[in-house]
Amino acid sequence: MKRSAVLISFLLALAPSALWAQPSHTLSFSGRVVAIHYQRPRIDVRVGEKTLEVTVTPNTSIQRAGEYATLASLRLGDRVEVLAARSGKMLVAQSITAH
Repeated sequence: MKRSAVLISFLLALAPSALWAQPSHTLSFSGRVVAIHYQRPRIDVRVGEKTLEVTVTPNTSIQRAGEYATLASLRLGDRVEVLAARSGKMLVAQSITAH
C-alpha cells in the first residue's frame, strides 16, 4: 500500500502544471463605446448585437493613439479593443485600446 502511494505521489509531481491550471477567463473583443459611466467606473461596448458592460479599474491600461490615456479620454463612438477578465458576472478590463 505504501509503495502505491509513493508511486502515485511521484507521478503527480511529474505531471505537467498545465493539467492543474485553471481555464483562462480572459476575453478579447472589439466594438464601439456606446456609454461611459464615470461614477462606477464602467464603459458599455457594443459588440455585434450585444452590449457588454466593462468595469474599468485603476489597474486598467488605457491607450489612445498609441499613448497612455484615461477613462476621461474615451469618447462615445470610439472603436475599442478590450482585453478583460471575468470576475463572477462582471467583465473587468485589463487593457483598452481606443482608435
